[in-house]
Amino acid sequence: MNSLVQEVEKRIKNEFWDNLEMQFIDEKWDGKHFYLVITSDKFEWLSRIDRSRKVHTILKDLLTDDSIHALRLKLNTPEK
Repeated sequence: MNSLVQEVEKRIKNEFWDNLEMQFIDEKWDGKHFYLVITSDKFEWLSRIDRSRKVHTILKDLLTDDSIHALRLKLNTPEK
């Protein structure tokens, strides 16, 4: 597992530890284009936009320095 994947997983686990399921998929096998699926109770009272903002805030430096070029998100609560 590369260090970028480990760093993203660590950050997500630290923030969304409560009833967390996560998949971090390198969509183009280039280490730059990712699909991140997170299911967490922490999303329960957040709108879809706020969920996305929260994840983007956590990964902001990785997105701005182009460590992650493209990030597609699917952010759910356990009920969905």
